[in-house]
Amino acid sequence: MPSVLRELGAKVEISNLEIADYACGRTGIERKSAHDFLSSIVDKRIFEQAKYLVKAYPKAIVIVEGSLEKAIARRKIGSPQVYGALAALLDMGVSVLMSSNPRETGWMIYSIARRESIKDHRKYLPPVKIRVPKYNKSVANVQLNLIASIPGISTELAHRILVHFGTPRRFFKATGSELRKVPGLGDKRVRKIIEILDTDYRSALLFSGMQVKPEDEKTQQQ
Repeated sequence: MPSVLRELGAKVEISNLEIADYACGRTGIERKSAHDFLSSIVDKRIFEQAKYLVKAYPKAIVIVEGSLEKAIARRKIGSPQVYGALAALLDMGVSVLMSSNPRETGWMIYSIARRESIKDHRKYLPPVKIRVPKYNKSVANVQLNLIASIPGISTELAHRILVHFGTPRRFFKATGSELRKVPGLGDKRVRKIIEILDTDYRSALLFSGMQVKPEDEKTQQQ
């Protein structure tokens, strides 16, 4: 997102924001994927965040990124509950905007920053402050980071993989044909995944020119 915003002409500052993911002058913005938005409805987290967002900023916005309709179809949550939550957020004073992708989200944030400058009669854009992400130790986040640590797999792709297989163990045990059923996992990525999972670590060390430490050899012999 910082690179997208800079490309559009926004000044970006990385800050220790206590509340909101982004701050544009008097506007606080929470950004959520469609799946995270649904999860936050189920555990009531979104309403807690909205309460603090409204208290901290004169204008509060939640941007939901991705297809909400597709996310609802994949989750055990009813449409009435979701749209009821959207109505409740409006009652709390929170505007909910829908975005298809990160670039579209960037345009929204940039446009909000521009509106802030117009309202204040400024000749320059106020900086877009981006919250420093805090390490999330939840099981779901650790699973996501585990899959995303494989070269060529983004966080979004890791999410699709986990939704498809259910657990990291099933993903690691999957065959090549099973991996190819995940949207976005083409032949090149599948070959790389199989290479990483099946290559003997000791052979990979020798190939890279690294040496196995003597204590490691003793451990292997024992």
